[in-house]
Amino acid sequence: MPYGRTYGQWTVSWWKWFLSTPKSVNPVLDYTGLHASINQPSEDVWFLGGKLGDESQRVPTRSCVIPYGRSVLIPVINCEANPLEYPELINIQELINHVRNDENTIVKNDCIVNDVKLLPQRVRSDPVIFDMNIPEENVVNVKGGGSTVVSGDGYWVFLKPLSLGEHYISFSGACESGRLISGANYNVVVQ
Repeated sequence: MPYGRTYGQWTVSWWKWFLSTPKSVNPVLDYTGLHASINQPSEDVWFLGGKLGDESQRVPTRSCVIPYGRSVLIPVINCEANPLEYPELINIQELINHVRNDENTIVKNDCIVNDVKLLPQRVRSDPVIFDMNIPEENVVNVKGGGSTVVSGDGYWVFLKPLSLGEHYISFSGACESGRLISGANYNVVVQ
């Protein structure tokens, strides 16, 4: 219960951060780290982003500054579903099944922090179904608008605050028999 919330509640906050941040400044699409601080929603936890899962082996290498005293939430590999992106999923159970089935196909979920390999934890969104607004300019390229239901699942690492100075974080994942790749490398300075 970091900062009084479950891991699943923190992942819901991460999904809302990711899906509500406009495409033009979304940290997940930025390969440099320039936008890493955009819309960070908590004074306690810093959210990192991987890349959108695709068939490219190329993962971003980003540099960013994280304020001292913040924990770090890392989305090693994750999946979400909502009816705007997946109109064929006609009810809540189909949304839940979609993300569960995607995560069940994971063949790789690695995370290394400062040369130490960590074990990612599988975390389902808490609640399993949550509401959010997706803006018109969004990273998933759907017509935005009103409140929609979302379900998320994935493998995450939640770090305690890092010490002052430089740190290296690398995470990568693959699903669908290794066809879809996600991840990122971060050169982080905590100050």
